[in-house]
Amino acid sequence: MEDLQIVEKIVRTDPRVIEHGGLSSLGDEYADAEIAWTIGHDERFGNKIRLQQALMYYRPHVDDSQYSFPLDFTPIYNCNSQEIVHIDIPEIRRPVNRFPALNYHAPAIEKEGGFRKDLKPLHITQPEGVSFQVDGRIISWQNWKVHVGFNYREGIVLNNITYNDKGSERGIFYRLSLAEMVVPYGNPEHPHHRKHAFDLGEYGGGYMTNSLSLGCDCKGAIHYMDASFVNKAGSPQTIKNAICIHEEDAGILFKHTDFRDDSLVVTRARKLIISHVFTAANYEYCVYWIFHQDGTVQLEVKLTGILNTYSMNPDEDTKGWGTQVYPGVNAHNHQHLFCLRVDPNIDGPDNTVFMVDATPGAAPVGSEENKYGNAFYAHKTEFKTPEQSQDLGDEQYE
Repeated sequence: MEDLQIVEKIVRTDPRVIEHGGLSSLGDEYADAEIAWTIGHDERFGNKIRLQQALMYYRPHVDDSQYSFPLDFTPIYNCNSQEIVHIDIPEIRRPVNRFPALNYHAPAIEKEGGFRKDLKPLHITQPEGVSFQVDGRIISWQNWKVHVGFNYREGIVLNNITYNDKGSERGIFYRLSLAEMVVPYGNPEHPHHRKHAFDLGEYGGGYMTNSLSLGCDCKGAIHYMDASFVNKAGSPQTIKNAICIHEEDAGILFKHTDFRDDSLVVTRARKLIISHVFTAANYEYCVYWIFHQDGTVQLEVKLTGILNTYSMNPDEDTKGWGTQVYPGVNAHNHQHLFCLRVDPNIDGPDNTVFMVDATPGAAPVGSEENKYGNAFYAHKTEFKTPEQSQDLGDEQYE
């Protein structure tokens, strides 16, 4: 993150960058905002230096969303020498968008008519307190026990997850974490092929974690945990209220009605959520580790924030690589791919991974074994090596 702050400082004062801002038809109105991204590879510079690319935006007012005003040139920054070493300029220049600014801040919303007023208050109360217990960084809830850790790269790291099965504390997972996240952009035109962010490995999901606030980020009876780690300078850094722990109603857990006598059994479900939120430039990633009463462990990642954008000419053909989301503003196709680290420990470390597929019965339709063709079963494929799991997994999607 320190690298990004240095990039912004250098870009704002570099005379060549200021000149190209003028070439984008801003003239004396030039005001800058930039978001630096790492460059995975650029054959012009080799692999011996760390590079950043500054994605440039114009911001008429300090509170305006700069993503409404993308610029069409990209400075390249050398992290080792702390200087701009090149500026990528497209063959076809694209003027900055001159349409009214968009803004998500509260005063701007009020000017547009204000927030919705047709919602009645929704109160979440637990008059007898929460159902979980906290002992240091160990959470106990509904037979579950889990240690909540945190580091600068992954954010929340869950360790030593166990389940009390009628008095026997059984191991479930040794470790769970979000290990990496890659966001590849789909425009092959230079320089957009370099938009291929590995946000956790390059900047750190923990490093970018927000301090959470009650009533907005979290509602109800909340227990917070701070997160501490070492920054680039070797100094300790603490994020207050980095981790939110709370319970939520989870709908129906079990229900059955006996139609013969109309007897009814229904139970309500509850879930425990351990979460953090981190901001990676334009996107916010809300990471929720969810524990259920039926033994399920679930990961939910919610994306919010703003699209990353690029400038476009009026009626320009995006060639399918993007979508015009505002006049003169192109949002390129992209994906968000998440990689988990899962260390199972179900009743010990000797666990086996299977891929399970619903598979038609082998016997042909009309045969004695499958006369009507309705036979199917759960086909299990054991993965003995990572390479085997990758090869067999790829075959399933070909």
